[in-house]
Amino acid sequence: MKERSSFTSYLSLNEVKGWLIIMNDNKLNLILKLSVIYLIVALILCVFAIFYTQSLKNDAEQKRLQNEIQVAQMQMPELKEPQATAAPQNGNAAEEAIALSGDKITGNSSAALTSPGGRKVIVLDAGHGKSSSAMSADEKRAEGYEYNESRGGWGEWRHYKNGTFGEECHGSGCTETAPSGGSCWYPMGNGDRSNEPQINLNNTLAAKKYLEQMGYEVRLTRTSNEQNPSMSKRVSYCFPNNDATQQPDAAMYVCLHSNAGGGRGTSYVALEGAYRQSYIASDYVAESNRAGDVINRKVAAASGLRQNSPIGNESYLILFNKSPVPIAYLEIGFFDNSSDLSILNSSYDAIGKAVAEGVDEYLNS
Repeated sequence: MKERSSFTSYLSLNEVKGWLIIMNDNKLNLILKLSVIYLIVALILCVFAIFYTQSLKNDAEQKRLQNEIQVAQMQMPELKEPQATAAPQNGNAAEEAIALSGDKITGNSSAALTSPGGRKVIVLDAGHGKSSSAMSADEKRAEGYEYNESRGGWGEWRHYKNGTFGEECHGSGCTETAPSGGSCWYPMGNGDRSNEPQINLNNTLAAKKYLEQMGYEVRLTRTSNEQNPSMSKRVSYCFPNNDATQQPDAAMYVCLHSNAGGGRGTSYVALEGAYRQSYIASDYVAESNRAGDVINRKVAAASGLRQNSPIGNESYLILFNKSPVPIAYLEIGFFDNSSDLSILNSSYDAIGKAVAEGVDEYLNS
Protein backbone atom coordinates (compact mmCIF):
# COMPACT_ATOMS: atom_id res chain seq x y z
CA MET A 1 0.00 0.00 0.00
CA LYS A 2 2.85 2.38 0.77
CA GLU A 3 4.42 1.90 -2.59
CA ARG A 4 1.09 2.48 -4.32
CA SER A 5 0.32 5.57 -2.28
CA SER A 6 3.76 7.03 -2.99
CA PHE A 7 3.40 6.40 -6.73
CA THR A 8 -0.06 7.94 -6.72
CA SER A 9 1.29 11.02 -4.97
CA TYR A 10 4.11 11.22 -7.48
CA LEU A 11 1.64 11.12 -10.37
CA SER A 12 -0.53 13.76 -8.78
CA LEU A 13 2.47 16.06 -8.29
CA ASN A 14 3.56 15.66 -11.90
CA GLU A 15 0.02 16.28 -13.11
CA VAL A 16 -0.13 19.46 -11.11
CA LYS A 17 3.19 20.61 -12.55
CA GLY A 18 1.95 19.84 -16.06
CA TRP A 19 -1.21 21.78 -15.45
CA LEU A 20 0.79 24.72 -14.17
CA ILE A 21 3.01 24.65 -17.25
CA ILE A 22 -0.05 24.52 -19.51
CA MET A 23 -1.66 27.36 -17.59
CA ASN A 24 1.52 29.43 -17.84
CA ASP A 25 1.72 28.77 -21.60
CA ASN A 26 -1.91 29.83 -22.00
CA LYS A 27 -1.29 33.03 -20.05
CA LEU A 28 1.78 33.78 -22.14
CA ASN A 29 -0.16 33.22 -25.35
CA LEU A 30 -2.97 35.42 -24.07
CA ILE A 31 -0.52 38.17 -23.14
CA LEU A 32 1.10 37.95 -26.58
CA LYS A 33 -2.26 38.10 -28.32
CA LEU A 34 -3.38 41.06 -26.24
CA SER A 35 -0.09 42.81 -26.98
CA VAL A 36 -0.54 42.33 -30.72
CA ILE A 37 -4.11 43.61 -30.51
CA TYR A 38 -2.93 46.63 -28.50
CA LEU A 39 -0.25 47.43 -31.08
CA ILE A 40 -2.74 47.14 -33.95
CA VAL A 41 -5.23 49.42 -32.20
CA ALA A 42 -2.46 51.92 -31.40
CA LEU A 43 -1.33 51.89 -35.03
CA ILE A 44 -4.89 52.45 -36.27
CA LEU A 45 -5.30 55.36 -33.86
CA CYS A 46 -2.01 56.89 -35.01
CA VAL A 47 -3.02 56.63 -38.67
CA PHE A 48 -6.41 58.13 -37.89
CA ALA A 49 -4.77 61.00 -35.99
CA ILE A 50 -2.45 61.73 -38.93
CA PHE A 51 -5.29 61.79 -41.45
CA TYR A 52 -7.49 63.86 -39.13
CA THR A 53 -4.70 66.42 -38.63
CA GLN A 54 -4.07 66.61 -42.39
CA SER A 55 -7.80 67.05 -42.98
CA LEU A 56 -7.86 70.01 -40.59
CA LYS A 57 -4.87 71.54 -42.39
CA ASN A 58 -6.56 71.08 -45.77
CA ASP A 59 -9.78 72.65 -44.51
CA ALA A 60 -7.85 75.63 -43.16
CA GLU A 61 -5.98 76.03 -46.45
CA GLN A 62 -9.20 75.83 -48.46
CA LYS A 63 -10.73 78.56 -46.29
CA ARG A 64 -7.63 80.68 -46.87
CA LEU A 65 -7.92 80.17 -50.62
CA GLN A 66 -11.59 81.12 -50.57
CA ASN A 67 -10.70 84.32 -48.74
CA GLU A 68 -8.01 85.00 -51.36
CA ILE A 69 -10.58 84.49 -54.11
CA GLN A 70 -13.08 86.84 -52.49
CA VAL A 71 -10.43 89.54 -52.02
CA ALA A 72 -9.21 89.12 -55.61
CA GLN A 73 -12.75 89.33 -56.98
CA MET A 74 -13.34 92.60 -55.14
CA GLN A 75 -10.10 93.99 -56.58
CA MET A 76 -10.77 93.06 -60.22
CA PRO A 77 -11.42 96.11 -62.40
CA GLU A 78 -14.36 96.56 -64.70
CA LEU A 79 -13.39 95.16 -68.09
CA LYS A 80 -13.31 97.09 -71.33
CA GLU A 81 -13.49 95.36 -74.69
CA PRO A 82 -10.09 95.33 -76.47
CA GLN A 83 -10.00 97.64 -79.45
CA ALA A 84 -7.80 97.30 -82.49
CA THR A 85 -4.65 99.38 -82.28
CA ALA A 86 -2.34 99.67 -85.26
CA ALA A 87 1.41 99.72 -84.83
CA PRO A 88 3.47 102.53 -86.41
CA GLN A 89 3.98 102.03 -90.13
CA ASN A 90 7.72 102.47 -90.33
CA GLY A 91 9.11 99.20 -91.59
CA ASN A 92 8.35 95.50 -91.70
CA ALA A 93 6.16 93.82 -89.12
CA ALA A 94 9.05 92.67 -86.95
CA GLU A 95 10.44 96.20 -86.75
CA GLU A 96 7.02 97.59 -85.96
CA ALA A 97 6.93 95.74 -82.64
CA ILE A 98 7.30 98.24 -79.83
CA ALA A 99 7.80 98.27 -76.07
CA LEU A 100 8.00 100.84 -73.34
CA SER A 101 11.34 101.76 -71.76
CA GLY A 102 10.90 104.49 -69.16
CA ASP A 103 9.10 107.33 -70.94
CA LYS A 104 10.32 106.27 -74.37
CA ILE A 105 8.83 103.92 -76.90
CA THR A 106 11.53 101.72 -78.41
CA GLY A 107 11.77 98.55 -80.44
CA ASN A 108 14.85 97.21 -78.76
CA SER A 109 14.13 95.39 -75.53
CA SER A 110 11.43 94.19 -73.17
CA ALA A 111 12.22 96.62 -70.35
CA ALA A 112 10.28 95.90 -67.16
CA LEU A 113 7.35 98.30 -66.83
CA THR A 114 5.80 99.86 -63.75
CA SER A 115 2.28 101.01 -63.03
CA PRO A 116 1.48 104.68 -62.34
CA GLY A 117 1.80 103.78 -58.66
CA GLY A 118 5.42 102.82 -59.20
CA ARG A 119 5.02 99.07 -58.78
CA LYS A 120 5.78 96.45 -61.41
CA VAL A 121 2.63 94.80 -62.72
CA ILE A 122 2.44 91.03 -63.12
CA VAL A 123 -0.48 89.37 -64.90
CA LEU A 124 -1.19 85.88 -63.53
CA ASP A 125 -3.34 83.63 -65.70
CA ALA A 126 -4.83 80.44 -64.24
CA GLY A 127 -5.30 78.36 -67.38
CA HIS A 128 -8.71 77.07 -68.51
CA GLY A 129 -11.82 77.56 -66.35
CA LYS A 130 -15.53 76.83 -66.56
CA SER A 131 -16.48 74.17 -69.09
CA SER A 132 -17.93 75.58 -72.30
CA SER A 133 -20.86 73.16 -72.04
CA ALA A 134 -21.82 74.75 -68.71
CA MET A 135 -21.76 78.32 -70.07
CA SER A 136 -24.72 80.14 -71.58
CA ALA A 137 -24.44 82.02 -74.86
CA ASP A 138 -24.46 85.31 -72.91
CA GLU A 139 -21.61 84.10 -70.69
CA LYS A 140 -19.53 83.08 -73.69
CA ARG A 141 -20.11 86.39 -75.41
CA ALA A 142 -19.26 88.32 -72.23
CA GLU A 143 -16.03 86.34 -71.89
CA GLY A 144 -14.97 87.39 -75.40
CA TYR A 145 -15.85 84.35 -77.48
CA GLU A 146 -17.42 84.53 -80.93
CA TYR A 147 -20.10 82.35 -82.48
CA ASN A 148 -19.13 81.34 -86.01
CA GLU A 149 -21.59 79.01 -87.69
CA SER A 150 -19.28 78.26 -90.61
CA ARG A 151 -16.58 77.20 -88.12
CA GLY A 152 -18.91 74.95 -86.14
CA GLY A 153 -19.85 77.07 -83.15
CA TRP A 154 -18.18 79.08 -80.40
CA GLY A 155 -14.48 79.85 -80.40
CA GLU A 156 -11.88 82.53 -81.07
CA TRP A 157 -9.17 83.45 -83.54
CA ARG A 158 -5.57 82.53 -82.85
CA HIS A 159 -4.03 85.81 -84.04
CA TYR A 160 -4.51 89.52 -84.49
CA LYS A 161 -3.89 91.10 -87.86
CA ASN A 162 -0.17 91.68 -88.35
CA GLY A 163 0.99 94.87 -86.67
CA THR A 164 -2.23 95.42 -84.71
CA PHE A 165 -3.59 94.65 -81.28
CA GLY A 166 -7.23 93.66 -80.89
CA GLU A 167 -8.06 93.28 -84.60
CA GLU A 168 -8.89 89.58 -84.96
CA CYS A 169 -7.33 87.97 -88.03
CA HIS A 170 -10.44 86.07 -89.29
CA GLY A 171 -8.10 83.68 -91.06
CA SER A 172 -5.89 86.06 -93.05
CA GLY A 173 -3.38 88.89 -92.72
CA CYS A 174 -1.62 87.11 -89.85
CA THR A 175 1.19 84.61 -89.29
CA GLU A 176 -1.37 81.80 -89.81
CA THR A 177 0.51 79.53 -87.38
CA ALA A 178 -1.65 76.58 -86.37
CA PRO A 179 -1.26 72.97 -85.22
CA SER A 180 -1.09 70.26 -87.84
CA GLY A 181 -4.50 69.98 -89.47
CA GLY A 182 -5.74 73.09 -87.70
CA SER A 183 -6.43 76.67 -88.73
CA CYS A 184 -6.58 80.20 -87.36
CA TRP A 185 -9.84 79.28 -85.65
CA TYR A 186 -9.76 77.74 -82.17
CA PRO A 187 -12.97 75.94 -81.07
CA MET A 188 -13.87 76.87 -77.50
CA GLY A 189 -14.55 73.27 -76.48
CA ASN A 190 -10.93 72.33 -77.14
CA GLY A 191 -9.99 74.12 -73.92
CA ASP A 192 -12.39 72.23 -71.64
CA ARG A 193 -10.74 70.41 -68.72
CA SER A 194 -12.11 68.74 -65.59
CA ASN A 195 -9.44 68.67 -62.84
CA GLU A 196 -6.91 71.13 -64.21
CA PRO A 197 -8.73 74.46 -63.63
CA GLN A 198 -8.64 74.06 -59.83
CA ILE A 199 -4.97 73.01 -59.86
CA ASN A 200 -4.09 76.06 -61.92
CA LEU A 201 -6.12 78.36 -59.70
CA ASN A 202 -4.49 77.02 -56.51
CA ASN A 203 -1.00 77.69 -57.90
CA THR A 204 -2.02 81.12 -59.18
CA LEU A 205 -3.53 82.33 -55.91
CA ALA A 206 -0.46 81.19 -54.00
CA ALA A 207 1.82 82.99 -56.47
CA LYS A 208 -0.28 86.14 -56.11
CA LYS A 209 0.13 86.09 -52.33
CA TYR A 210 3.92 85.92 -52.49
CA LEU A 211 4.29 88.42 -55.33
CA GLU A 212 2.25 90.96 -53.40
CA GLN A 213 4.43 90.37 -50.36
CA MET A 214 7.40 91.25 -52.59
CA GLY A 215 5.72 94.52 -53.56
CA TYR A 216 4.35 93.66 -57.02
CA GLU A 217 0.94 94.63 -58.31
CA VAL A 218 -0.83 91.45 -59.43
CA ARG A 219 -3.74 91.17 -61.86
CA LEU A 220 -5.61 87.88 -62.15
CA THR A 221 -7.35 86.89 -65.38
CA ARG A 222 -9.83 84.81 -63.40
CA THR A 223 -10.55 84.28 -59.71
CA SER A 224 -12.87 81.26 -59.74
CA ASN A 225 -13.78 78.21 -61.76
CA GLU A 226 -17.03 79.92 -62.74
CA GLN A 227 -15.03 82.05 -65.19
CA ASN A 228 -13.37 81.14 -68.49
CA PRO A 229 -12.17 84.27 -70.33
CA SER A 230 -11.12 84.14 -73.97
CA MET A 231 -7.43 84.67 -74.65
CA SER A 232 -8.11 88.18 -75.95
CA LYS A 233 -9.82 89.03 -72.70
CA ARG A 234 -7.02 87.50 -70.65
CA VAL A 235 -4.28 89.52 -72.33
CA SER A 236 -6.31 92.72 -71.83
CA TYR A 237 -5.09 92.62 -68.21
CA CYS A 238 -1.71 93.74 -69.53
CA PHE A 239 -3.23 97.23 -69.98
CA PRO A 240 -4.39 99.83 -67.45
CA ASN A 241 -8.03 99.08 -66.63
CA ASN A 242 -8.05 96.44 -69.41
CA ASP A 243 -8.04 99.27 -71.95
CA ALA A 244 -6.06 98.14 -74.99
CA THR A 245 -6.19 101.62 -76.51
CA GLN A 246 -3.54 102.59 -73.95
CA GLN A 247 0.03 101.34 -73.74
CA PRO A 248 0.53 98.03 -71.87
CA ASP A 249 1.82 98.57 -68.34
CA ALA A 250 2.45 94.94 -67.31
CA ALA A 251 6.05 93.84 -66.88
CA MET A 252 5.20 90.26 -67.85
CA TYR A 253 2.44 87.70 -68.29
CA VAL A 254 2.62 84.36 -66.45
CA CYS A 255 0.32 81.55 -67.54
CA LEU A 256 0.03 78.54 -65.21
CA HIS A 257 -1.15 75.18 -66.51
CA SER A 258 -0.74 71.52 -65.64
CA ASN A 259 0.05 68.86 -68.23
CA ALA A 260 -1.41 65.45 -69.13
CA GLY A 261 -0.68 62.63 -71.53
CA GLY A 262 1.36 60.04 -69.70
CA GLY A 263 4.45 61.95 -68.59
CA ARG A 264 5.63 63.54 -65.37
CA GLY A 265 7.53 66.62 -64.25
CA THR A 266 7.39 70.36 -64.88
CA SER A 267 8.32 72.36 -67.97
CA TYR A 268 7.63 75.55 -69.88
CA VAL A 269 6.43 75.97 -73.46
CA ALA A 270 9.03 77.65 -75.66
CA LEU A 271 8.23 80.39 -78.15
CA GLU A 272 9.61 79.91 -81.66
CA GLY A 273 9.57 81.81 -84.92
CA ALA A 274 8.04 85.23 -85.59
CA TYR A 275 5.14 86.98 -83.91
CA ARG A 276 3.42 89.99 -85.42
CA GLN A 277 1.09 91.54 -82.80
CA SER A 278 1.87 95.14 -81.90
CA TYR A 279 3.65 96.26 -78.72
CA ILE A 280 6.06 93.31 -78.54
CA ALA A 281 9.78 94.07 -78.50
CA SER A 282 12.46 92.62 -80.74
CA ASP A 283 13.59 90.32 -77.89
CA TYR A 284 10.04 89.08 -77.18
CA VAL A 285 10.88 85.43 -77.94
CA ALA A 286 14.23 85.38 -76.12
CA GLU A 287 12.90 87.15 -73.02
CA SER A 288 9.80 84.99 -72.84
CA ASN A 289 11.86 81.81 -73.00
CA ARG A 290 14.30 83.13 -70.40
CA ALA A 291 11.43 83.90 -68.05
CA GLY A 292 9.95 80.43 -68.56
CA ASP A 293 13.28 78.77 -67.86
CA VAL A 294 13.96 80.74 -64.66
CA ILE A 295 10.50 80.08 -63.22
CA ASN A 296 10.48 76.40 -64.21
CA ARG A 297 13.80 75.77 -62.48
CA LYS A 298 12.46 77.38 -59.31
CA VAL A 299 9.28 75.26 -59.40
CA ALA A 300 11.19 72.01 -59.90
CA ALA A 301 13.58 72.75 -57.04
CA ALA A 302 10.83 73.75 -54.61
CA SER A 303 8.26 71.06 -55.41
CA GLY A 304 10.29 67.94 -56.14
CA LEU A 305 8.73 67.65 -59.58
CA ARG A 306 11.16 66.49 -62.23
CA GLN A 307 12.59 69.36 -64.29
CA ASN A 308 11.92 68.68 -67.95
CA SER A 309 13.27 70.29 -71.11
CA PRO A 310 11.17 73.05 -72.68
CA ILE A 311 8.20 71.96 -74.78
CA GLY A 312 8.65 72.87 -78.45
CA ASN A 313 6.61 72.97 -81.66
CA GLU A 314 3.73 74.90 -80.07
CA SER A 315 4.42 78.38 -81.42
CA TYR A 316 0.77 78.52 -82.51
CA LEU A 317 -0.53 78.94 -78.94
CA ILE A 318 -2.97 81.85 -78.87
CA LEU A 319 -1.36 83.62 -75.94
CA PHE A 320 2.00 83.69 -77.73
CA ASN A 321 0.30 85.40 -80.66
CA LYS A 322 -1.67 87.89 -78.57
CA SER A 323 0.36 88.84 -75.51
CA PRO A 324 1.83 92.36 -75.75
CA VAL A 325 4.57 91.62 -73.16
CA PRO A 326 7.00 88.75 -72.44
CA ILE A 327 5.10 85.62 -71.47
CA ALA A 328 6.09 82.60 -69.38
CA TYR A 329 3.86 79.60 -70.11
CA LEU A 330 4.31 76.88 -67.47
CA GLU A 331 3.09 73.27 -67.56
CA ILE A 332 3.50 72.32 -63.91
CA GLY A 333 3.33 68.58 -63.30
CA PHE A 334 1.10 65.97 -64.95
CA PHE A 335 -2.28 65.78 -63.28
CA ASP A 336 -2.86 62.32 -64.80
CA ASN A 337 0.24 60.99 -63.00
CA SER A 338 -0.56 59.91 -59.41
CA SER A 339 2.81 60.99 -58.01
CA ASP A 340 2.68 64.43 -59.67
CA LEU A 341 -0.97 64.87 -58.71
CA SER A 342 -0.15 64.22 -55.06
CA ILE A 343 2.44 67.02 -55.19
CA LEU A 344 0.06 69.35 -57.03
CA ASN A 345 -2.67 68.80 -54.44
CA SER A 346 -0.45 69.21 -51.40
CA SER A 347 2.31 71.62 -52.44
CA TYR A 348 0.59 74.46 -54.29
CA ASP A 349 1.76 76.98 -51.68
CA ALA A 350 5.39 75.98 -52.30
CA ILE A 351 4.78 76.00 -56.07
CA GLY A 352 3.20 79.46 -55.91
CA LYS A 353 6.12 80.77 -53.86
CA ALA A 354 8.56 79.33 -56.40
CA VAL A 355 6.67 81.01 -59.26
CA ALA A 356 6.88 84.34 -57.42
CA GLU A 357 10.59 83.91 -56.73
CA GLY A 358 11.17 83.01 -60.38
CA VAL A 359 9.36 86.12 -61.56
CA ASP A 360 11.38 88.26 -59.18
CA GLU A 361 14.66 86.69 -60.25
CA TYR A 362 13.82 87.12 -63.94
CA LEU A 363 12.88 90.78 -63.58
CA ASN A 364 15.95 91.58 -61.51
CA SER A 365 18.61 89.78 -63.56
